[in-house]
Amino acid sequence: MTEAWKLTVEDGIGVLTMDHPDSEVNVLTSVHLEQLDKQLDGLKTRTDLRALLFASAKKKIFIAGADINEIAKISTPDDAFQAAERGKVVFQKIEDLPYATICVINGACLGGGFELALSCWYRVASFSDSVKIGLPEVNLGILPGFGGSIRLPKLIGLLKSLPLILGGSIVGAQDAFKKGLVDKLFYEQTLLQDAIQYAKVLGGIHHPERKQSLQDKLLEGTSFGRDFVFSQARKDVLKKTKGFYPAPLEIIKLIQSTYGKTGAQVYKEESHAFSKLGATAVSKACIRVFFLSERYKKRPWGKSEKPASFDAKKVGVIGAGVMGGGIAHLVSSKNIPVRVKDIDTKALGGALKEAYGLFKASLKRRKLKPHDMTRQMNLISTGLTYDGIKNADVVIEAVVENLDIKKKVFKELASVVGQNTILASNTSSLPVTQMAAGCENPSRVVGLHFFNPVNRMPLVEVIRAEQTSDETLDKTIAFSRKLGKTVIVTEDKPGFLVNRLLLPYLNEAALLMEEGLDPEAIDRIATQFGMPMGPVELVDQVGIDVGYKVAHILQDAFGERMKVASILESAYQKKLLGKKGGKGFYLYDKDKKYRNPEIPFTAKSGISDEIALKRMMYIMVNEAARCLEEKVIDSAETVDVGMIFGTGFPPFRGGLMDYADTVGLASIVEDLQAFEKQYGSRFVPCKLLTDLASQNNKFRS
Repeated sequence: MTEAWKLTVEDGIGVLTMDHPDSEVNVLTSVHLEQLDKQLDGLKTRTDLRALLFASAKKKIFIAGADINEIAKISTPDDAFQAAERGKVVFQKIEDLPYATICVINGACLGGGFELALSCWYRVASFSDSVKIGLPEVNLGILPGFGGSIRLPKLIGLLKSLPLILGGSIVGAQDAFKKGLVDKLFYEQTLLQDAIQYAKVLGGIHHPERKQSLQDKLLEGTSFGRDFVFSQARKDVLKKTKGFYPAPLEIIKLIQSTYGKTGAQVYKEESHAFSKLGATAVSKACIRVFFLSERYKKRPWGKSEKPASFDAKKVGVIGAGVMGGGIAHLVSSKNIPVRVKDIDTKALGGALKEAYGLFKASLKRRKLKPHDMTRQMNLISTGLTYDGIKNADVVIEAVVENLDIKKKVFKELASVVGQNTILASNTSSLPVTQMAAGCENPSRVVGLHFFNPVNRMPLVEVIRAEQTSDETLDKTIAFSRKLGKTVIVTEDKPGFLVNRLLLPYLNEAALLMEEGLDPEAIDRIATQFGMPMGPVELVDQVGIDVGYKVAHILQDAFGERMKVASILESAYQKKLLGKKGGKGFYLYDKDKKYRNPEIPFTAKSGISDEIALKRMMYIMVNEAARCLEEKVIDSAETVDVGMIFGTGFPPFRGGLMDYADTVGLASIVEDLQAFEKQYGSRFVPCKLLTDLASQNNKFRS
């Protein structure tokens, strides 16, 4: 392989520059580590050097991390241990060099890249927004294995390092400087020159010891204080992960046993901890989800071979409800002017209030600066007419979920906007083809289904109506990605993908309640499986009225298979709205919830947890197979992306279809056939599922 490292020396200052051949980014492969190892063997005996700088030839990227493809191939704990040890040997040679070492960070410096930086005496970075620093390994189900779990706590202390490592947090240049991750910030244009000058000033001065505050001394300098910090970290991790992910707990255990210690054995402990995680099913699932996420950020759809490019200069939003306000906030947060139109002045005020609250929350979390909040908030304007919409490049309809009203809005829009304006509906289940039917130039009409809350849910479904042109589809995908969303494309069928799978799951939970299973037990079964919340609570969160309407759309489309549970009908007729109204299947009082006595409940169920879970999960698997059979979506991977990023299906299970493959399709078909005999035709396994099972195949080839 071509050499990735190039050494230049001038006036006693060496610069070792990484340039991953034939790649837009630098990643640390095992070959690159071997090449670096050889370079360091030669450098350690150099007497003409006063300092060595590590730099990158890539624009806006230092080193994006270790090669995840190589991590994915780890198959045994010993493989994992040896991989961690190989990286450590190389980085220890950097730390042991007899002169100052400085890492020059010009962009993304993540994972193994930041572990390399931590092995240097000093770190400098540019003021650029492209600088992203962190140790995100926990998101892959592993821990920093090249010394980062040891060196970062030593550099900045427990209180600052634990949240960064446990959360896989990535910080910008100025935050990195404040936290002590980097020692100096320089202008982007003169970064390398300034770093060289900095090296000359430093001479052979080692990095100074960290200054400790009184809080640091109390919590990190005493055994009682450290025990408290680790105990609290463990509680926080369990609250967040429910114990499904072993990596954060292993990280805490490792740092607790090594903090304040020195020597080779400390780093060996890190390798042993890494070996416990690198070959686990959870790690493999997390890595698969990472690859899916990265691929779906860029993958072309339809006839396009490459992702389209499209810059919307102005966006219109029709409808000032919660979704309209959330969409307006999202658009303006990407520095795009947005006009919100509604027939009600009070609703427009509500949309502005919604957007302001979201900006305020970002400000509070220090994700946004005050002047940026003011500027982005000012990008949102409102009006009662279409006047401010006429010159928009994209208009997103987000009115009430009523087909006649939506058709009327689209007909009006088509008469006032330009011929090339994309007209997108945020419908969750209604036919986009019918909305387009009455429009002039219907080829520009498309579905664009955001999930609530818009600012937090990463998925959008782009729905291809019968009239939607390839150009409209490509531009809508490009626009969605500019908003930071992960895109899946579906055909215009009832419920599209996510709601078509989610509603049977929710309905099955309702049927389990009818059979006497405690709603709290149903929610417990689902959350113990890994779902972010139980199905009964989810119905209350979404709104019983909203869920009921979508459920009836699917019932009208698919008949008996999707017949709405009578307990849901009853709750709707009683005007129970869910959490937003204080009453649903649960009663809500501040942060607490209680079972609602208005809901009839027999409490005579003999259904086991295992059967309840299978009924809720397998009915989704079967419906997903139907969606593949009917070509609503193009692949099992698209199902997994939709369910993980649209519903919160547990990533550690790899996605709904990956979960089904793991269980075994033959086993699922056998259970579905048994459920069909006991509970009815909604469990009849579809042809694709039975064919795959009979051939001993999987959804994923």
